[in-house]
Amino acid sequence: MLKKLITKSFLVFALSFFGLNTAMAAGDHAGHNHGDLMGGVEFKNIPVPQSIAPHKKQVIEVFGYTCPHCYNLEPSLHKWLETKADDVHFERMPVVFNHPNWIFMARVFYTAKELGVLDKSHNAFFDALHRDKKELFTPEKIAQFFTQFGVKEEDFLNMFKGFKVDQLVRRAAKLTRDYGIEGVPSIVVNGKYLTDVPMAGSRDKMWQIVDDLSNK
Repeated sequence: MLKKLITKSFLVFALSFFGLNTAMAAGDHAGHNHGDLMGGVEFKNIPVPQSIAPHKKQVIEVFGYTCPHCYNLEPSLHKWLETKADDVHFERMPVVFNHPNWIFMARVFYTAKELGVLDKSHNAFFDALHRDKKELFTPEKIAQFFTQFGVKEEDFLNMFKGFKVDQLVRRAAKLTRDYGIEGVPSIVVNGKYLTDVPMAGSRDKMWQIVDDLSNK
């Protein structure tokens, strides 16, 4: 993070001193100027652009339930959701790196989504793991946790272990690679651009960048 901030500060100084615009200084696709944004510094182009149809604008938060930085992003995310433009479609996607723990938590997310309780369970599950320090690391314990949302333990376990959730997790794993996700939380905009807090410099600035990118 420090390296990125130093690089950003140096670029701002250099561009100001020499009176050059960002696009001329960068000289490649990753560094093209998007308004006042610095490509390659405040955002980057994702390796494999993705269709966002049927949406015209789309913002995806790529996160992990066990990630403390993702949990700490939630308040600013909720604040942004209250003010985002109506034509911007927002969704979450669990990151799926090639490790059992990431795969496991992605299954929790998609199980909740398929059972129709994600709106109720998302923040509660985050709180249980990070604030309350509950050890919810087996399907059986998580199934019991989800009964508070009106889900039967048997139904949770059947969905958790089922083919549909397996497909969704596999798709998320592919998108994790195609988006070039190296850490979470990361924000993907319009299937083309990726930014995060280290690149932006702060949470508030990141959401400003997301708004700007969504209009490109």
